[in-house]
Amino acid sequence: MFTHTGYKLFQRCELQWYLKHIVADGRVKNDSFRREVTILSKLDTVEAWRGKIVDEVVSRQLVNTINRKHPIDRAYLLKEADQLFDSQLEYAAFQKYREPGRKFTDKDFAALINYEFGLDYSEEILDSARNDIHFALNNLLDDTEFITYLQSATFLASQRSLHYQFSGLPVSSKPDLIVFFADRPPHIIDWKVHTYGIHTYDEQLIAYAVALYKVATTQPHSYFPANLGTYSIYDYRLTEYQLLHPERIRRDYEVTKDRLEELNDKMSKGIIDMYMKGCHKKYGEVDPENFETTYYVENCHTCSLKTICKSKDYAKIPASY
Repeated sequence: MFTHTGYKLFQRCELQWYLKHIVADGRVKNDSFRREVTILSKLDTVEAWRGKIVDEVVSRQLVNTINRKHPIDRAYLLKEADQLFDSQLEYAAFQKYREPGRKFTDKDFAALINYEFGLDYSEEILDSARNDIHFALNNLLDDTEFITYLQSATFLASQRSLHYQFSGLPVSSKPDLIVFFADRPPHIIDWKVHTYGIHTYDEQLIAYAVALYKVATTQPHSYFPANLGTYSIYDYRLTEYQLLHPERIRRDYEVTKDRLEELNDKMSKGIIDMYMKGCHKKYGEVDPENFETTYYVENCHTCSLKTICKSKDYAKIPASY
């Protein structure tokens, strides 16, 4: 399955992609090595973890509230964020994900790098993470014009997977939010919870637009508006929203012919590159030595799989031909 984010990881470090997408599998129970790789692949930095909590509260509680036409309760949303923070912090600190019978789909599931390797987080770091979560949520809720805009939609689709075929191979995308209207083109929104918000994500949003258009014009989902297929992809609205930035940055992007051609060329190259490495094969069918490690040591600093990489345990995986 080709994904935009997956290919970016593949470009950064082929071996990390291999371990995360072929070796790791949360369904595996009787293979200790694959289970270990799966656990390590789930490890997060505090920064990534806080972003997931914001995503969870926005994507579930806030979006569901708006879809149900209920009034937004700020105190409730912040309380939900705090409860999630506390329960997941305990889960990670006590490494409950290593207990027999625990599932990676547990609501409270969290795994943090420091705790896994016997290190603690200072109260300052944890307090800062909690404050950032509150700031991001309040930042969004204070944007009353934007909230009113979301409330005017007919339906908000949050974290819904979109699958289509590209050159005969499956492609998957999962936009943070798609805003549907009865009489307007869809609006795709990507939430970001970054401290500085200096990077742009126009390519990712263009990829989401292509996925939505492909599905809308071939096999539309049941929650799609009836008229969605009548809109041109050039009519789609795309927005990257930096929730943690004090200035509440919203970057809007346009779908253009040039950007679509760029994405098409990149996807074609990416699929060929990954196919040649054997990324389409299952575990045990491809030689892990095919996958190169990153050329840049800075990519290793926050990699949760570096212990596997350094020990060369991945080289012990049998390949069948």
